[in-house]
Amino acid sequence: MCGIAGFLGPWPAPLVEAMIGAERHRGPDGEGCWSDDAAGIALGHVRLSIIDLTQAAAQPMTSRDGRYVIVFNGEIYNYRSLRYDLEGEGVLFRTTSDTEVLLELFARRGPSAVERLHGIFAFAIWDTQQRALFLARDHLGVKPLYFAPVKQGFLFASELKALTLCPDVPRALDPVAVADHLGFLWTAGEATMLKSVRKLRPGHMLTVTKEGLKKQRYYRTPLSSGAASAAERTPEALAGLIDTIVAEQMVADVEVGALLSGGVDSSAIVSAMCRVTDPAKITTFCASVGKSEGGADNFGDDARFAAEVALDFGVRLIEVPTDADLIALLPDMVWALDEPTADFSALQTQFLARAARTVGIKVLMSGVGGDDLFTGYGRHSAALAYSALDRIPGLRALAASGMRLFSPGSIRGRRLRRMGELFAMGERTMLAEAMSFSAVAGETRRSLLAPSLRDTVSGDGIPAALAESLSATDGLHPVERLLDFELNGFMPDHNLNYTDKMAMQEGVEVRVPLCDPRLVEFAMKLPLADRIDFRRTKKILRESQKGRVPDAVLTRAKQGFGVPVRSWLAGPARPLMEELTSPTVIEARGLFDAAAVARLREDFLATRIDAAMTLFPLMAIELWCRSLDAAPFATLSGRSADKRMTP
Repeated sequence: MCGIAGFLGPWPAPLVEAMIGAERHRGPDGEGCWSDDAAGIALGHVRLSIIDLTQAAAQPMTSRDGRYVIVFNGEIYNYRSLRYDLEGEGVLFRTTSDTEVLLELFARRGPSAVERLHGIFAFAIWDTQQRALFLARDHLGVKPLYFAPVKQGFLFASELKALTLCPDVPRALDPVAVADHLGFLWTAGEATMLKSVRKLRPGHMLTVTKEGLKKQRYYRTPLSSGAASAAERTPEALAGLIDTIVAEQMVADVEVGALLSGGVDSSAIVSAMCRVTDPAKITTFCASVGKSEGGADNFGDDARFAAEVALDFGVRLIEVPTDADLIALLPDMVWALDEPTADFSALQTQFLARAARTVGIKVLMSGVGGDDLFTGYGRHSAALAYSALDRIPGLRALAASGMRLFSPGSIRGRRLRRMGELFAMGERTMLAEAMSFSAVAGETRRSLLAPSLRDTVSGDGIPAALAESLSATDGLHPVERLLDFELNGFMPDHNLNYTDKMAMQEGVEVRVPLCDPRLVEFAMKLPLADRIDFRRTKKILRESQKGRVPDAVLTRAKQGFGVPVRSWLAGPARPLMEELTSPTVIEARGLFDAAAVARLREDFLATRIDAAMTLFPLMAIELWCRSLDAAPFATLSGRSADKRMTP
């Protein structure tokens, strides 16, 4: 696990040194640069050593024949079997690293090499003969990869902030991305907060030559088909597949720990780990919330459940307090994430990673992905009810009318009111709004934008990447359409993004076995009834873990992490909220309508509307913009550039 950066263009080699300097937290164990001034290419790498800890495995790495140079972030879990095959073809290896296996595989297979990889990866390979730069990102987008095609050339990096060091990368904001963050907390598709910077999408490759850029998709998550045979769809088959994937992902030359929330996803992962190695050698980490008021926003304390699981398995458990000054940490959080993500779950990941690094653990297993494959969110249950009500004409509208009468002053009231609002929508709009963190209607969120920006955002408020998913899933059950949303948007652009960024902030790699493409294929073949009904979510996953994890885990309701944002904004964070959303600040930034924001704030403080998760993103956007304002350009032979941001 590492950080990578590079460029193809007229810039001096010290630029790449500055870029990897901005990513040094990703690779505290070493760094290196390689350049060819004649070709205008420079590659940089910071290293978190996991496999082959020797200096021989350092990067950038050159192929044995000298033709190819690679910088690689990630892990290739099946590198040993790939190495065996290559040795059968006569390849002689100089290291025991997965990096060299990937490099030599590419040297012989070219871009088709990605089709043989089991792993999480983002890498760039320079072909010195063809003068072509090849980039690729893993199937589900576990590892990030940003790029900036500018008039002067092309730049790439593991983190967006590294690209902003180049004075030729414009800092103009993308108003569509701003609008996405206001509702969804993430930017869908290729887009980022900057018009000039793109994300390489999951399952995509990119080739850069003097002729231009050529993108190619090598993988798309399969659509739900319900095509599994009776023999394929058993809980035992699922348990066996999880065991196989976890065993494969345990490969490392350092100790591997795990995140343990006490939920079914993380417990299943730790259970599988215990079948590979001595449980006494496994260290797990759990967040301890410790906030008596957390129930107001449905934030539970995982520690009690995690302790029961740890005792049952015989693994070591370290409880990590998360009672920090979150107000003070907010600016650093949004900058570290490369996006103004208003989700304190990201900080939980950082706290846990820091605790792991403190005791010498560089690799953690996580249960991320279980909710998105097997149904685990409230929106899945809402979409199930939506479909059922539609079977009787007029029943959905009647239910919507009644549920929208509930007050947003309690958890139950907010949930029922929100469900009623979703029931009142057409299916396409409902699916998009179900993915939104905001309880404020899409048209209201759009009205918060500055008048000059409103027309840049689609009238329905559905991000283009989500609209693409909707088109691909037309005719499927609403729950299945949501799952496709999540696998192709929410997971890579939100959950996996903050998991990677915040763990790597502490120099810790997080592996996600439930995001393995083989498990995705298994889940998408299941009939929907195997995953969810009106009594349970994650049906087959829970059944697969019977006798493997404590019964209390299998019946536990899902809860999240965070602070009680609603009472937080009305209490200790109110001064910060009022400053960041004040007319003076709003007007100076030019992104939002000051009067509309003021009305929203007043309605929230008067408890007339549940606007906490709309105001919080507004705050995060302003803090992220301030960080970008303050971020210096790299010094390139005395050059400077205009740092002013414009929408």
